[in-house]
Amino acid sequence: MIIRRAAVRQGRRTLATPLPLPSAIRRLSSEVKTEAKADGSATMTESPWKVPESARVVQQFPISSKKKKQKALQDMIVSLGSEPVRDHQGASWARPHQVGNQLMSPAQQYAEFQRIKAATRKLGSHVEKRYVPSHLFDKPPMPEDVTLEMLMAAQTHMGHNTSSWNPANSKYIYGVRQGIHIIALETTAAHLRRAARVVEEVAYRGGLILFVGTRKGQMEIVTKAAKLAKGCHLFGKWTPGSITNRDVILKTRRTKVVDHLDQELGDFDIYTGRARPLLPDLVVCLNPLENYTLLYECGLKNIPTIGVIDTNADPSWVTYTIPANDDSLRSVAVIGGALARAAQRGKKRRLEIAVKGASSWPTPPDIKQHMQKEIAAAMTKKKEVMGKMQASVQGFTEEEQNILNKHYGAETAEVGEDKMLELLGEAAEAGDVVEAQEPLGAGEAMTIEPASAAEGEAPGKADERLEQVAAQLDSIKEHMGHIEAAVGSKGEKN
Repeated sequence: MIIRRAAVRQGRRTLATPLPLPSAIRRLSSEVKTEAKADGSATMTESPWKVPESARVVQQFPISSKKKKQKALQDMIVSLGSEPVRDHQGASWARPHQVGNQLMSPAQQYAEFQRIKAATRKLGSHVEKRYVPSHLFDKPPMPEDVTLEMLMAAQTHMGHNTSSWNPANSKYIYGVRQGIHIIALETTAAHLRRAARVVEEVAYRGGLILFVGTRKGQMEIVTKAAKLAKGCHLFGKWTPGSITNRDVILKTRRTKVVDHLDQELGDFDIYTGRARPLLPDLVVCLNPLENYTLLYECGLKNIPTIGVIDTNADPSWVTYTIPANDDSLRSVAVIGGALARAAQRGKKRRLEIAVKGASSWPTPPDIKQHMQKEIAAAMTKKKEVMGKMQASVQGFTEEEQNILNKHYGAETAEVGEDKMLELLGEAAEAGDVVEAQEPLGAGEAMTIEPASAAEGEAPGKADERLEQVAAQLDSIKEHMGHIEAAVGSKGEKN
């Protein structure tokens, strides 16, 4: 046992020592040529290239463990890294070459290449990017410019999986491809143009349009559309009750009154302070699935809606459907931009006729009622002011009034209706007496004829005199009737 173990231990070291056979094989396979001399000794000729000194003398050491092998390998790598770079003098890439009819060096060839490149830089076609995401926001297309190719490029024809479709959308579906419903582009274009006409007419009539898009990435679309249409936008969560309970939820929102030129009127502070919040006249929803509450409230208040209906949505939620892909931002941008352009054109038409003095929309009833109340209150106030001015301003100054009061008495007796009739009767009789008298000459004394003279008049003249007196009495009665009517109306006003 002891001898066997000793042989095993010593045998491992003996077998680990390299044998001279590999070195002999390497020498035989080497390209170094040996020349025999006259004395019988062999000498080696020089190699075609310079061999470093470190590579010529390589001492072989017996390697008996793994760590020693790794150490020897590391030393060899370090020695190879420190060797000088082999010189390649006279290489083919450094010599001149025949190019065409002339001999050119590499530097001349590179200079000629740069010259040709500069001369031909402007030749060929210029490739542009076919799709820029911001282009649909900055320059949205007009409704009549939307073609089937544009709709297909915007992926409006791609629906949802066939397992999640709504059977009510079967009339909008063209077919199925790879398990996905394909929406008919002709139907999409027709419905889009119909919705554009609705938006244009609402904007022409001065209606308020609300653009809604609450999905990620739709904020830029709805804000740009609202800016073009001079309307409102919503890209956040809809607050339930903003339409059905607007008096409570929107009571802090500011309301303004504008004229037919869209210029704000500043004399309606009383009205805007107590007016109810406004309701939209039209709602454009780009993602109806997430805004069912909004569409339901619009239905309760009879507000028309326009929605992008995908194959998995219910078309009965909106008034005017646009069958298209609502998951693609490019598809939604094309549809929203076209509707915004339609609203912009309607607003432009309205302002064109407003410049001429006409208006395409009637004054709302609540504003008209408020204006009538304000006009009536202003007229009443004006009458009060005029009455005070007439009471305080008279035909005479204060000094002249004092002189008249002293001359005729400070107080005047009040005359009733009966007394006034008696005075008028006496005045009529006095007029008859004056007419009976003859005109007096200058400096003559007034004399009254006796009764016998009156009795001596002809009967015809007496009848004429009586008729004249009767006519005067009739005119006096008519005048008294006018006075009584004026007195009665004044009493009613007081």
